[in-house]
Amino acid sequence: MIRTLTPALVLLANLALAQQTLPTLERAPEHKHGPRTPERRLPQEPNEARGTAFYSETFDTNLNGWTALTEQGQVDWKWTNTGPGPTTSTYPVPPLNTSTPSGWAIIDDDFDGVSGSSTNASLISPVIDLSGVGTTFLKVEFDQYFQEFQLDQTFVGVSTDGGVTWNESEINIEVGRDGRPNPELVDVNISDWIAADPANVQLRFRYVSTWDYGWQIDNIAIRELPANDMALLRAINTAYDFTNTEFNFMDYTIYPLSQVASLSPRAVVKNKGYASQNNVVLTLDVTGPGGAEGSSATTPTAYTSGTETQVVIPDLTPSGAYGNYTLTYTVDQDETDEIPGNNVVLSNLQVSPDIYAHDDGSTEGGISQGPTTADAAYEVGHHFVLVQNNQLFGVQVAVHESTPVGSTVYGAIYFPSSGATNHPEIIELTDDYTVTEADLNGTGEANFITMLFSTPIPLDAGQPYLLMAGTFDGAAGVQFAYSGVSEAQVSNIHYPDLAADFQFYLTRTPMVRMVLAGNVGIDESTSSNVRMGSNMPNPFNTTTMVPFALNSAGSVQFTVTDLSGRVVLVQDLGTRGAGEHQWMFDGSALASGTYTYTITTGSERLSRRMVIAR
Repeated sequence: MIRTLTPALVLLANLALAQQTLPTLERAPEHKHGPRTPERRLPQEPNEARGTAFYSETFDTNLNGWTALTEQGQVDWKWTNTGPGPTTSTYPVPPLNTSTPSGWAIIDDDFDGVSGSSTNASLISPVIDLSGVGTTFLKVEFDQYFQEFQLDQTFVGVSTDGGVTWNESEINIEVGRDGRPNPELVDVNISDWIAADPANVQLRFRYVSTWDYGWQIDNIAIRELPANDMALLRAINTAYDFTNTEFNFMDYTIYPLSQVASLSPRAVVKNKGYASQNNVVLTLDVTGPGGAEGSSATTPTAYTSGTETQVVIPDLTPSGAYGNYTLTYTVDQDETDEIPGNNVVLSNLQVSPDIYAHDDGSTEGGISQGPTTADAAYEVGHHFVLVQNNQLFGVQVAVHESTPVGSTVYGAIYFPSSGATNHPEIIELTDDYTVTEADLNGTGEANFITMLFSTPIPLDAGQPYLLMAGTFDGAAGVQFAYSGVSEAQVSNIHYPDLAADFQFYLTRTPMVRMVLAGNVGIDESTSSNVRMGSNMPNPFNTTTMVPFALNSAGSVQFTVTDLSGRVVLVQDLGTRGAGEHQWMFDGSALASGTYTYTITTGSERLSRRMVIAR
């Protein structure tokens, strides 16, 4: 990448991009990474206490008597404790995040299959005697991970005649390349299927495809099916759906106050019991820094057994006070729920003066180039869309502890690609930053580097932007930290020097954040003699400039306090005449953090926030 820029903030270019359909990117090839993480950010059903198991199989050491039967093709079910084999697929399949110590069952079509070859392969249990369980209402449940390239079919079936005939239920319909949650708890009502001969039950997991990805399962159990069990499977805070909304309504973890907007929450609910549930209501309660903020609920509805649907909850807007918010999704019904542990899902977000973020804020591992691009320059980051015009001051990034001290990183802001064969259009780069020991992040840490642009960059509401952190170091260079899981198309890896296969989406969330102009601040003035603007830049490393203006001459004093209210600096500027002025503040002696600066003239005071970030 040649780091000489042509001015890109041109109105015509901006309008052209806004009118084009944004390209759908493929998922990135496998990257170096730390601990396994789920493949979706969405909160999902908790692993509640599941009750007595009349049969269970954890595949901890082998298939334990289960039979692999391949009726078509060459791909067999097998036992694994490592997951799928390595491939060059742009959608590599992650290992199942199994809850048992080791081992699970897998059909690894991507690694073991052949292009164009069809597969029909089953994993069949030994005979299971359920004649003495004392109930006719039973379910089979299991943990799985599944994703598809094209139209796979997956079935869970039961036979009571030695495998001559099977009753089946198809699951994982229209999952797509981004996959399901990892792991996902699935259950299937088998009550009617075992009635013919409960002493001679066999389970079957059947996979049908034409060279695709595969299916992984673990922790199979047969349990009593409760009469009353409404479950909240997943919750979604926004209306983001790239196919329909492109980058609008993305779900951020940190919102600057200027970008707080109404939530469009949704949730997936299912009647997992055998009885109908009446007056089912899905409720969202929002708790903010000051306590309870509001509640929104759906219209009462009846759900027959097995019904699963996505429900839209009436919009709710956080107050915008700085701090943490908890969103509590709850499903209730008239009947007493027998498994209340799956009735609630929690989600969290934060409101900040000036930080816009997708990541969860605590390092889980590191991301670097893919295996075939190990020596290439690369960038990682995210798409952002503002709801109010603002100015971009800089890029924050966290680097993994495997990064060599002395490596260099930089920040970049782009317009997204206008087509899948085009690089994103550069707007501006920051200067290079040299990584120090203090910048490195082990698991659970969150030390951010702040890289400022030479001048603030105006950003328009409604225009998608791509914010990246990059490096020109080679294979032994920078690994960027990640935290959390991104929805498809939100997070990116970009190879600026490559002519092809140069941009993919990531599901691991890079710790790359946007630093916007801060909020207006706290106005304690009782008249209009003094006006004060936001400090620039903000955040800053050592020095920053505060503009202010007086309508009439007066003495001026600045006071700086930390978050506890302790005064860390008082500076008397003496008498200043009417007109515009500047105060240059040197914060080099202060620790990184958030501070309040206050101007006092006569009986008037104005205060704002500033951030020192090193």
